[in-house]
Amino acid sequence: MNRHKLPLLAGALVILGAGCKNDTAPSLFDPNDQSNPAPVVRSIAPADSALAGAGEITLTGENFSAKKEENIVYFDTTPVEVLTASATQVKVKSPNIISDSVKIRLAVQGAEKFSATVRYKLKAAVAPFGKIEDPGYSATRDALRAYGVDVDAEGNVYVSTEQLISGLTTSRIKKISPDGKTTNLATTTFLRANALRVGPSNTVYALYKTGRLRNIATFSSAGVQAPFVSLPGNATDDVRDMDFDASGNLWVTIGTDIYLVKPNQAISKVATTADTLSALRVYNGYVYFAGRNKALAEEKVWRSQLQGETLGAKEVVLDGAAASWLNGRSVQSLTFSENGDMYVGTNHPEGLFVVRGTSGEVVYPGLIGSSIYALSWSNGTLLYAVRQINVNLSQLLKIDTGKKGAPYYGRR
Repeated sequence: MNRHKLPLLAGALVILGAGCKNDTAPSLFDPNDQSNPAPVVRSIAPADSALAGAGEITLTGENFSAKKEENIVYFDTTPVEVLTASATQVKVKSPNIISDSVKIRLAVQGAEKFSATVRYKLKAAVAPFGKIEDPGYSATRDALRAYGVDVDAEGNVYVSTEQLISGLTTSRIKKISPDGKTTNLATTTFLRANALRVGPSNTVYALYKTGRLRNIATFSSAGVQAPFVSLPGNATDDVRDMDFDASGNLWVTIGTDIYLVKPNQAISKVATTADTLSALRVYNGYVYFAGRNKALAEEKVWRSQLQGETLGAKEVVLDGAAASWLNGRSVQSLTFSENGDMYVGTNHPEGLFVVRGTSGEVVYPGLIGSSIYALSWSNGTLLYAVRQINVNLSQLLKIDTGKKGAPYYGRR
């Protein structure tokens, strides 16, 4: 074709096009536009698995965007919160999805393709544990309450329950194996054990009151109940908590007092306070105890150094008035991690805090709930908690903290 005729042909085509009544929108497709390379995920940390709804997960690879809002990370079909990003790393908040095979994919703005799917495991950070209700229990009709809890060296969990089923109240100590199978260790002669402690030879010690009596009973591995000691106290005094020290002594809170019970069953009062005492724990040469001054509405945690069979002067380690995060709530239980962090169970809406100095950090926000009445660490990273949801309902929680608890002297 004569190249000089091309402009005439082009003009004719323009005129023809202008005369068409059905105009079409111009195409958005640009054949010269090149998509960015697809993102590639090379590794994930923590490797293999993480806790659902708790902590952070880091994806490492290539072709990510340094602008976090340009990265979209899906766990199955759920987009998760991106915390930070670079060209080679994206850090996200772990979603509350429990799965042995969650599918992770990453999309980056400007890249036509997703990353290849990577399968990952998300484990429950917090979950109900065991089946502590008796047969015939109805959630709409009956009451299920739990109190003291402890764990033996083999990982079996013991919990005191009080149940009202069809108008009949029954109190038991439940034994729950590490796989969650629940059996009855014993049906008790008292209504509830405010505290349970596993002692030598897997003997379970139960602290309770009946009328004017404040007692500790023992239960053998076969569930046989036997009296251990009776403690003095006024009719209005509650019994709340106890713990073993390295010498096998039991330290017990009753009302405003702390008692020492020796292995030979000798009893002595070692401290009297102006406060109604609740939680108690022995840690690193000290007895830690929580209490509330009802007249002043002050909540505190103190510690006193162990001096043989006596206690040194008490010092404040947590002042509720200075702890705005506590917000006037009560400390109901306490324990320690292996690295010395103090965990306190409270009736605050978030329930469980780890305390460092005067600051309190919520443990797994939104996952645990309020009113953590009792705590006990396993030999591993599991922390068991009794949560009293309301006056008629309790539950036993298994919390994977990712760290071990401090030494507990009863397990031997």
